[in-house]
Amino acid sequence: MEFNATFLVSIISFLVFMFLMNKILYAPMEKIIAERQSFIDSNFNNADENYQKAEDLNHQRDEKLLGAKNDARSKYNTSVSGFKNRKADIVHQAQNEAGSELAQAYEKLDGISNDTKEGLKGKMSDLANDIVEKLLGYRSGEQGYDDEAVNKVLYQ
Repeated sequence: MEFNATFLVSIISFLVFMFLMNKILYAPMEKIIAERQSFIDSNFNNADENYQKAEDLNHQRDEKLLGAKNDARSKYNTSVSGFKNRKADIVHQAQNEAGSELAQAYEKLDGISNDTKEGLKGKMSDLANDIVEKLLGYRSGEQGYDDEAVNKVLYQ
């Protein structure tokens, strides 16, 4: 193999070509690639940070929802127990009033019944005489009656 000037010129032209290609093509391409890689890394880091923030916000939201749910459940249970107590008081009061009114009605009916029985006692001898007259055909002059027998009939 022979080394002549053509070989030397070829090597020098190749080196100049590589230098020019490096300055014109490779260096700007490496710069663009580095910028794109930096942009991608930056966006990836921002996305990761935003994901972490979103996770934190979701966690906070879940905690607040759980707290609100527990508060609502507590208020609901308090209201329900209050209404149940109020209902029990109202029912108890209504039962007491009904019992009182029922007792008054029984007393009134007993009074009316006793008044009616006493009224019948007075007319009993007249009624007995009317019955005897209709059955036997004559009127008895009996005016008295046996109090004990009348009470036994009326008050049993």
